[in-house]
Amino acid sequence: MDETTIEKIRKEVRKSGHPVNLKVSIILNKKGWYVKNAPRYFDPRLKTFREVDIVAKKKSNFIGIGYDTLIIECKKSENHPWVFFNQGKENTKEASLTLTTHLGKNEEVIYELIREKGMFKEHYYYKKPLSAYYFVSNVKQDCKKSKEIFEAVTKVLDACLFYVNQKAKILEECKKLKLKLPESYLINFFYPIIVLDGKLYEVRIMGEKEYIDEVKHISLLVEYELEKPYLAQSLNENIYKPVFSKSFIVDIVRLDYFKEFLKNFDLN
Repeated sequence: MDETTIEKIRKEVRKSGHPVNLKVSIILNKKGWYVKNAPRYFDPRLKTFREVDIVAKKKSNFIGIGYDTLIIECKKSENHPWVFFNQGKENTKEASLTLTTHLGKNEEVIYELIREKGMFKEHYYYKKPLSAYYFVSNVKQDCKKSKEIFEAVTKVLDACLFYVNQKAKILEECKKLKLKLPESYLINFFYPIIVLDGKLYEVRIMGEKEYIDEVKHISLLVEYELEKPYLAQSLNENIYKPVFSKSFIVDIVRLDYFKEFLKNFDLN
């Protein structure tokens, strides 16, 4: 046995992000999620195949029907903490949920129904402090590492949008064929998540002072401006409103907290 080669491989394994992916996958498997590792999808914008680290699926606890799909990017950043800025506000927007529906209604109507029935108050997104700006600490601004958060967020959101559109297309096809689907398929919720093996900090600016805390979980609010705005029908079928952007919550979760974080999706 070539011990020198093995030791070199061992060091390379520890430097890579693959052990993080495997640890996250094992946690998901033990919690009963159906897991896809490193699935590839075609990105028409970049005209190439891309890969997301993990996609996991399970029956949803929220509103009692549907499926939850987690789209997960895993990152390792031992010597470079990730730092996020608290916006000073809490999440109260149902539209921060990302979903597709086969209920004969559009997503905006589902958001209204969730709001009308007060269901959002039971969701873990509700009242969570929101973060906006961010940076990678202990790096030079012009080095590749400084863009790590932006690239991870972009990658997980692009993958999330792919799976949302994929599900929407098959649901539309089912409507055309007038196929009756099981209740569990009527609504699908999608969650972009970044699992970080490293330090995570939150900054709160109050007056002239900065308060900095080490945290386990960040709710990052990202607004995607729509290239093609659309008119959404409300519960009152005669009323439409223009939609110009989509709000996403990207959960940034420390690896050592991920198992606890998954309790947000547990069935009652």
